[in-house]
Amino acid sequence: MNEKLKIKGNKIKVFEKYWENDDVSVIMILLVLHYSISGKTLSVQLKKIAFILDAVKKNLSVSKLSTLLSSPWQISDGMRKMVIIAFEKGFLDIKETNSVISFSLTTKGSALVEKIEKDKILPDLSSNIRVWSKAVSNNELKNQRLIW
Repeated sequence: MNEKLKIKGNKIKVFEKYWENDDVSVIMILLVLHYSISGKTLSVQLKKIAFILDAVKKNLSVSKLSTLLSSPWQISDGMRKMVIIAFEKGFLDIKETNSVISFSLTTKGSALVEKIEKDKILPDLSSNIRVWSKAVSNNELKNQRLIW
């Protein structure tokens, strides 16, 4: 996995192929967590992870943020599996506070993300996830509904 991968061709189709690869799917979830955690917030809500992956999958730009947020979306069936795999491998912690599910990176998960950034693995995908993670705030997600 030390080879640099570039996204070429139809990004939506490429994303779907990435999502079928368990290792890359887990990396995508860890990248969303890594780029979303800032300040005092040490965890990220499930709906933010699902929303960002949905936006990246649709290959939308951040300029479409308001349109996207007001439109209905649903969680991918595969995301539940990937969260469980990441948890079982020790990359993330799952928290529940007042029936809100959120996630944080473990030390092992943080080390993996740092290696991904250092070795520039999946640079285009990482860049897209970084942009969306910074652009989407929890306040903007308040009207989104997610059935887990």
